[in-house]
Amino acid sequence: MSKKIYILFIVSILTSSVFGQFVGKDNLSISLFYMQKTELDSAKKYIDLAIIDDNLKSTPKTWYYRGFIYKELYKKKEKENKVSPLRLISIESFKTMLTLEGKDEFTESAFKILKYEASTLYNDAARMLDPKNYRTAVSNYQHYRRTMLLINPNIDLKSRDVKFKLALASMLNRPAETSTGLDSAQAYLIKTLYIEILSIEANNSSANYNLAILYYNQGADIINNMDYDMDITKLNEVQDRCVELFLKGLPYMKKSYELTPNKMEILIGLKNIYYGLNDLEKSEMFKLKLEHMEAKKRYPVLKNKIKSLKDKGMKDSEEYVKYKTELQNLLNKFKDLEKE
Repeated sequence: MSKKIYILFIVSILTSSVFGQFVGKDNLSISLFYMQKTELDSAKKYIDLAIIDDNLKSTPKTWYYRGFIYKELYKKKEKENKVSPLRLISIESFKTMLTLEGKDEFTESAFKILKYEASTLYNDAARMLDPKNYRTAVSNYQHYRRTMLLINPNIDLKSRDVKFKLALASMLNRPAETSTGLDSAQAYLIKTLYIEILSIEANNSSANYNLAILYYNQGADIINNMDYDMDITKLNEVQDRCVELFLKGLPYMKKSYELTPNKMEILIGLKNIYYGLNDLEKSEMFKLKLEHMEAKKRYPVLKNKIKSLKDKGMKDSEEYVKYKTELQNLLNKFKDLEKE
């Protein structure tokens, strides 16, 4: 037994000695040795020394493995950290690698890792679109864009940009649905986002509509909070400001109507804007269009209610007469409903 133990001891010494001969003494080699043993903290220590070593810092291999090690550390330690420094250092390491001669050997693998890291940045940005964290979301989205452009400088990110900006603007706009409304800084930021979206995608109906509503609401708020005891000069100034805002919103609302003419909220918007501009003829026109659209939705509902009551033998009921009268009133106003 003691002989066997002795032999195993000798073998282990020889093995360690032989293996040690294959591990270089430079910091990159030592880092790779620890990386293979999945001792990532030690690998990080030596790879950080390698990038300041005059003999190693210009070698793409050094920066590739630094990016790789930091990526593995991110997955192990900071996967749930949406502002992970490890992830950003990994990306910056690959960015440096891509500037060096001899990078081609590592480029394909680096791009795969960068795509993974970009996807985590995008997902984290999307998850942080809330009033508390949206600034970090914007930062992560910008890191996502820069990372994707590292992989392909010619990539078209317009659709992603529009999607993210729309989501951000929508989130920021939610206070407008409450009694508190938007403060001026929020309104300015939202307006800027919609203008940026339209500079990318001029025919985006949602951005056109929401920008128009922002201008209209600004004017309406001024009117609602106006002191009617003010002198005539001041009153005229306030009215001129409201008209200016309504006129700014009008082209965007008209464009939204051109793109999606069958949305009730757009008809309401045009009706109100023209009313605010004292163009009562056009306001009434869109009011009529709105009523017609509502009638088209109401008409089949009434038909079904009347049929149901008739089938139950309730033609003399008060309810039947009420629905029948409402239906006839709709038909009198909109003759084309009979074609439905």
